Amino acid sequence: MKKLFTTFLKDAKLSLNSLYFYIEIGMAVIFIAVMLFVVPENFDQSQQLFAFINLDEPAKSQIMELVEAESVEILSERSQVEEALSKDRSAVGVEIKTDGNVLAYDLILQGYESESMKAMLKASIEGEFLSQIPGFTSAVSTSTLDENPQRLSDRVNVLPIYLTINVGLMGLFIIAAYIFLDKDEGVIKAYAVAPVKLWQYLASKMLIMLMMGLVTSIMTVLAIAGTGVNFLQLFLLVVSFNLFGSALGLFISSFFDTMVKAMGGLYAGMMLLVLPVVSYFMPSFNPLWIRVFPSYPMMFSFRELLLEGGNARYIYTQAGLFLVLGLIVFVAANIRFKKSLTV
Repeated sequence: MKKLFTTFLKDAKLSLNSLYFYIEIGMAVIFIAVMLFVVPENFDQSQQLFAFINLDEPAKSQIMELVEAESVEILSERSQVEEALSKDRSAVGVEIKTDGNVLAYDLILQGYESESMKAMLKASIEGEFLSQIPGFTSAVSTSTLDENPQRLSDRVNVLPIYLTINVGLMGLFIIAAYIFLDKDEGVIKAYAVAPVKLWQYLASKMLIMLMMGLVTSIMTVLAIAGTGVNFLQLFLLVVSFNLFGSALGLFISSFFDTMVKAMGGLYAGMMLLVLPVVSYFMPSFNPLWIRVFPSYPMMFSFRELLLEGGNARYIYTQAGLFLVLGLIVFVAANIRFKKSLTV
């Protein structure tokens, strides 16, 4: 262990003199700045409705009383509605008119709406006017499985994605860059006869990745989520996920002799591991093949960490699981490097 610590200190000093460490810090600072000054705490998910009431009095005044709301803007011409829609691509429009003796609603849409969205808009507008009829009583009731669901703000909800990529996935590229730089200089080959064992050299590189991961993770969590987070759980998650990601990067890089040749494998691995982001933002899409990717439990572990009263058992289980997986992958990477010291 003394040799490992000595090797780590030497690598840490070299890292502080290289660009990689400062690039990591710089990227974390940029992410924090964007999240705090560009991304709102919560996105406005309401949809603006522009309405043209093409009716005569007194029907026009009666309809205007029904549609008075912050999300509805009354315009005097249909052309004004179309012009407003061209400026606000998320809005919808409606022209209220008569078709014979029947009140008709002519939806004015952007053109990108799906059939299901069109049906939903039609039903919501009809339902809104129907609910304003005197004496109307709705027969629709709502029940939820979780009576007190926890929810992160839209800003904090992005943080698990960043932490997963920064802690669990970026190590794939950065540790590979370290390894190939040392390969070019003949450092790895020298470990065949050096007093320091090869596994100690590889573990030292992983500890460098862990040091950078801890620094940037604590920075971003403090800046965006505040001090209410359980930092012991954060430490365990960062350690386990970072060691796994770094070990995976070592294992992949052991099959190649240059960074250029390894880029294909590293890039493919990165793209596959990013796929669960779709399920994170769209929980209805949650097939088994998505859940088997390591990044899936990583993201949801960080999410549980940020939730008030999150599932601590899930967090500790995933931390322990990835520590074991990281150890297995590290052993495999060490065996690979021993067999290809001259690669």
